[in-house]
Amino acid sequence: MDEKLSTKSVADAVEEALRHRILVGAERPGSVVTEVAVAARFGVGRPTAKAAVEHLVNDGLLIRTGRRGCVVAEVGADDIADLYRSRLMIERQVHARLAELEIVPSDATLANATLRHGAESDDAELVVSADVDFHLALVRAFGSPRVQRMHAPLMAEAHVCMARVQAKQLLTAETIADEHDRILGSIAAGDVTAADRYTADHLNHARDKLLEVMHREAAELGAAERAERQTG
Repeated sequence: MDEKLSTKSVADAVEEALRHRILVGAERPGSVVTEVAVAARFGVGRPTAKAAVEHLVNDGLLIRTGRRGCVVAEVGADDIADLYRSRLMIERQVHARLAELEIVPSDATLANATLRHGAESDDAELVVSADVDFHLALVRAFGSPRVQRMHAPLMAEAHVCMARVQAKQLLTAETIADEHDRILGSIAAGDVTAADRYTADHLNHARDKLLEVMHREAAELGAAERAERQTG
């Protein structure tokens, strides 16, 4: 059955809808996604489905396995460590520069207010999208199209991690919003050192929570497999 779409163009709509399915877990890590299946699901032609899939491949959410299909990316511990290391390289420099200029972008403030609203209404999807918007807004305020282009695909991957943080309740939305406010406050005060410290603390906090649960899950899986071999 076709799923309804509503965005500026059909190709953008398919990409947005497929991205949403990945982020909410409807398309599980490791599951196969083909252009034929995407075209059938959304009632579009193969070229449109191909364009949507390619965008998600470029963003790192899908990995092409051959000429015919892709799989939903599985984000491992090494991927998370590398992702957050890469984000730190960009975002610490950006936030420090914004603090030097005392530039607090209004859309970042709005995004954090939206995040708090999502927390109050228990809307995890709104929390995650507002969290992403907050970080994109700060990089956008830096005023470099090249930095934005480097940062955007990182945030596409980070979106998956942020969704997992909320799904696993690793950090409360209120905690995330409070950490955002400390970053904004240091930028408004022109405190470059504090902006750098709060940015590092914020990203490392999320990274460490994700790695902690991944290591725990891996240990539990290993224990279950050993127990199964012993009883088998």
